[in-house]
Amino acid sequence: MKRRIIAMAAVSVTMVAALSACSRDGEGAPRAVDAEATSPWVQPPHVQTARRDGAMILVQGRAGPDARVVLRGADGAAVAVGADATGRFELRVPAAPGDIRLTPEVQVGEDAAPSPETLVLIRGGAGPIVLVAAGEPTVRLDGQGALDAVDSDGSAVIVSGRSNGAPPVVLIDGERAEVMRGPGGRWRARAPGGGAATIDIDGTRFAFPGLGAQSDFTPVRAGEGWRLTWPTGPSGRQTVWLPDRGA
Repeated sequence: MKRRIIAMAAVSVTMVAALSACSRDGEGAPRAVDAEATSPWVQPPHVQTARRDGAMILVQGRAGPDARVVLRGADGAAVAVGADATGRFELRVPAAPGDIRLTPEVQVGEDAAPSPETLVLIRGGAGPIVLVAAGEPTVRLDGQGALDAVDSDGSAVIVSGRSNGAPPVVLIDGERAEVMRGPGGRWRARAPGGGAATIDIDGTRFAFPGLGAQSDFTPVRAGEGWRLTWPTGPSGRQTVWLPDRGA
């Protein structure tokens, strides 16, 4: 995908009242600091798993040893926990019927070292649960299917998923795409173009609907899946399409 997909839009989401109550009274959001201004020893948190657990969302991941890890909504509401001596952390976020967008960060005094990843829970975790990172394929945390996501900026598409064995054969509009393997069985394939396309993964077909008209990070139904579109600069935008599990 072209590297002009370099920034996530800062879009507000409404956090449930229970999540707002988890913020410390009178505490404002810490000031985000640039990478150069942050100590090289500060390790931004990385979310590894997220799943619905009754009325809560259980989020687990890794950060620096004993780091203070925060999941913060665009409205400033947050939940926080201390990582253990190995850097592992676990947070419980109140589930809600609406969509939730959270930014993981490590709090360092009055400053914050945010993760490049954004955690999005569609329908409060009842829908897809994904990690979005600038310039990277969207990572799904809600199980495994033949196809996880299709990311596009209008000029290129990245098709991605996971495989327990050999990477799949990927066809995009009938043309075979080169598949690159990553850690944990993850794979990706890139092709030019960004409009509606037929994607074939080992014989299973998916209809990618193309870029969305909205650009405010609001999840909408599109074909047999969910589509999110957000601005990536003065004139750019990025779409991710998340096929329904079982599709």
